[in-house]
Amino acid sequence: MSDPPIITMEGLFSLLLLLVLSLVAVFFHLIRIYFNSPVDFSMDWNLFLSWIPLIVAFLADNFTKRFGKIPVWLIILSFIWLAFFPNAPYMITDLAHLTVDYQRDLTWHDTIMLFFYAEVSLFNGLVSLYWIHRSWRRVFSRSVSTVFLLMSLPLAGFGVYLGRVRRMNSWDILHDPMAILKNLFESALDRTALVFSMEIGMLLGILYLVLWAIIRFRIRHSRKTIEAAD
Repeated sequence: MSDPPIITMEGLFSLLLLLVLSLVAVFFHLIRIYFNSPVDFSMDWNLFLSWIPLIVAFLADNFTKRFGKIPVWLIILSFIWLAFFPNAPYMITDLAHLTVDYQRDLTWHDTIMLFFYAEVSLFNGLVSLYWIHRSWRRVFSRSVSTVFLLMSLPLAGFGVYLGRVRRMNSWDILHDPMAILKNLFESALDRTALVFSMEIGMLLGILYLVLWAIIRFRIRHSRKTIEAAD
């Protein structure tokens, strides 16, 4: 019996679908540029950053499916995933840049564009969370994987806070780790940071719970259908 493939079509289909959504978001931005908007690719860069945790989680999911229990490699991939995971919900905060002017022709285009970028970025984050959680469940016990999941949610919120309020980014872990440590200590007892982190964490948790419930229901329904056919 041959070994299962490392890369599965199930994962590739999800990546392809998210890629199409990302290209639609970029298309909205190109329309905005066409109407004499200043060229600013910060949204596209943020969207690209939301793909990093998605790709890392995709690799973790496929490697654990193919090679089984690889705790050391999974922990390394999990740290990389966690460092970039806050980039996915970060784009929600870009909605704060929205200027509402009902006399302006492109107000509604800007609203839809910013929402679409945030939505696609959030999709990337939720799918990556599902894949990394599934990897944890394969390698560790259910209780340990649940603890990892619950810890990752407020930590992602804290990462968003560091990015939006403290103006840090994931690359600072490599090129300016002392600044990261300084901001961590300064923000640890900051009430705004704590509230911000918990609220983003709750948002991610609720959305992930919905995603998880839909997927699990589909899997169980498919199994029952197969068993009934047999």
